[in-house]
Amino acid sequence: MISLTRRTLLVGASALTLAGTLSFRSLAAGRTYHALLVACTDYPNLPKKTWLVGPNNDANLVREYLLKNTPAPVAFAPQNIMLLAKDVEGANGLPTHAAIKAALADLAARVERDDFVYLHLSGHGAQQPAMVKGDETDGLDEIFLPFDIDKWINRDAGVPNALIDNEIGAALDAIRDKGAFVWVVFDCCHSGTATRAAEVDDELERKVEFADLVGGGEADRTAAVKLYDDITATASRALDENGQRKPAFNLTPTGGEAITKGKLVAFYAAQTVETTPEMPLPKGTADAPRFGLFTFTILSKLAQNPNVTYRQLGQAVLQQYSADSRTRPTPLFEGELDARIFGTDKTDAVMQWPVVVKDDAATIGAGLLQRLTPGSKLAILPSALSQLSDALGYVEVQSAKNLESRIKPVEFDGKPALKLADIPANAYARLAELAVDYRLVVARPAATGGLDKETALVNSVLDELAAKEKSGFHVELVDPGKSADLRLAVLRENAIAGTAADAADKPALWFLPASGDVTLTDGGRPPLIIIHPDERAKLAEATVKNLTTIFRATGLSRLAAASDYRPEEVSVEFQIRRRDVDTLEPLQASTVPRVSPGDEVHIRARNDSDKYVDINVLYVGSDYSITHIVAERLAPANGSPDARLKVGLLAFTDTSFGMERMIAVLTEAPPQSEKEDLGFLAQDGVPSATRAVGGSGFSDMLTDIGMAPATRSVMKLADKSAPKGAVMIFPMETVPRT
Repeated sequence: MISLTRRTLLVGASALTLAGTLSFRSLAAGRTYHALLVACTDYPNLPKKTWLVGPNNDANLVREYLLKNTPAPVAFAPQNIMLLAKDVEGANGLPTHAAIKAALADLAARVERDDFVYLHLSGHGAQQPAMVKGDETDGLDEIFLPFDIDKWINRDAGVPNALIDNEIGAALDAIRDKGAFVWVVFDCCHSGTATRAAEVDDELERKVEFADLVGGGEADRTAAVKLYDDITATASRALDENGQRKPAFNLTPTGGEAITKGKLVAFYAAQTVETTPEMPLPKGTADAPRFGLFTFTILSKLAQNPNVTYRQLGQAVLQQYSADSRTRPTPLFEGELDARIFGTDKTDAVMQWPVVVKDDAATIGAGLLQRLTPGSKLAILPSALSQLSDALGYVEVQSAKNLESRIKPVEFDGKPALKLADIPANAYARLAELAVDYRLVVARPAATGGLDKETALVNSVLDELAAKEKSGFHVELVDPGKSADLRLAVLRENAIAGTAADAADKPALWFLPASGDVTLTDGGRPPLIIIHPDERAKLAEATVKNLTTIFRATGLSRLAAASDYRPEEVSVEFQIRRRDVDTLEPLQASTVPRVSPGDEVHIRARNDSDKYVDINVLYVGSDYSITHIVAERLAPANGSPDARLKVGLLAFTDTSFGMERMIAVLTEAPPQSEKEDLGFLAQDGVPSATRAVGGSGFSDMLTDIGMAPATRSVMKLADKSAPKGAVMIFPMETVPRT
């Protein structure tokens, strides 16, 4: 054992053998694709403060994607998509309780074996005292709130017109009994609470307070709220008997059902003790409409790689939350996760789209969801089967919507700009250059009563640091409450409920996640700096240290988008060994396990490619610290034991708690090269410029994180000589042992 400040590392390595393959559903002949989209924005019987905006936009976006859905091999027929929403063009009616139940029953009547059903519910979720005693382990029913939800008065009847989890489960069972595969997405939350320590102007939580659901006289209201509070105070909420997260809706998707029953996949935006937001998306886009964060992230990850499995899609969502500095909510995914999205065959997805030239303008059917932003470069190819080396020329994205971009020919990579008339009729535009934006958007602290002097000092320090040309990070400062990756708050150390008893009454600079929430339960605590007004230099030095580590941790997460290794080329699996347990349990890519002091993390990796691959493993703490653990070279797959790696990485201690990440970085090793060692990303500092900056390979993008020479890195996808690379992120939550 080697003692470290934050964690204890484990040493030792031996060979391993991985076994097992994934089985994927093939595209069945004659399959029909159905969708039911439910969007609840208005709640006439509830206070106006509970109304939402984003669900209608969610439904429109999902419908547009399902109808276009390129380059995926599946497109839904318009007549098979039902939309229940208010004030949405083409909607099939209001999202009332009766309409939702009727639509589900209609699906059960119409589907046939091997059909596919996609369900998407956006709106408010909530909880009510369980209507059937003993039916719920925590004494609460999870409910979805339709348009015609009414106030709760009759204790035995529950919230009028609420869609209870048991109702949803029964309706889905009726569809699955016909042999149809069901994928259901819940973009709603339940009864989660959080302390928002920094203001956020553009986020709205999809959450209804139980008190707003209660009707009747004052005495009845008081009694009902007390009953609810008593249940939630004593219940073991959101956790199963093993202390791990359990899904909100009890849909029981298990693998032990009759073979004739259709399978089920369920995606949940949040666990029952969390809220999930809606906000203007994509971030940084002028006049962006408001979407549910969960819906928009799912659609963007799916648009970028439409041939993934549900598990891989879940991992991509978690990685995007990590890149966006989102510590909450914690999405959950369950069911037949190793099936391929929409039940399609396993194919290689190519980020390319037909070029449409009309009225002296060129467009493609892809946009912001596919990471195409103004300035993105695409190669013009004579056909969908052409190689990048056959490029006739290049275009640049001039403007982009979610699923459409306007493009213009440009001079690039030694080729002159084409004329629109010279673009062949059946030409395709294929992504030729991938950009990763490392810029860290930081929201200034808002004015705080009694701490005006300290707030002004912090803002002065931020102005000074942002103006520096070489600081080890790149920040863009925005006003308090604006969209940001990191939020700063000037508060007293003991100002937030749940702070440790020994916290002082001293002013402090808090470094908060994008949501501005502070979770102090289970031992979690955001980074902070005690402010001494007469020690500006020390404040600046500490702020630089924190921003540098946050910048690197965020940059590593964002680099996951540039990964170009396939799972069959290099496999990486993290495992957890619980304290006092001899067996290792796999850390599934789509889950966020809860771990405690004494638990261990191990890694198994295997190189199945024909090139040498360097693997680095880093641990990013809840305070954004980075610990470099392993740097090893894996030989090409030829039966050599050097192609495999089995290492005990670390044992958790009680030094910090919160959302933390294991990160595996893979880089192709060119012949005669030195082993890639990312120790320079560790918190203890970055050495002076000893590495070359520039080029187009994955290693250069990693260097950019450490040296911060520019706000973004680019990697030319056409450069076959550039080494491959990948970043794999596995989040986990460390909590005290109970």
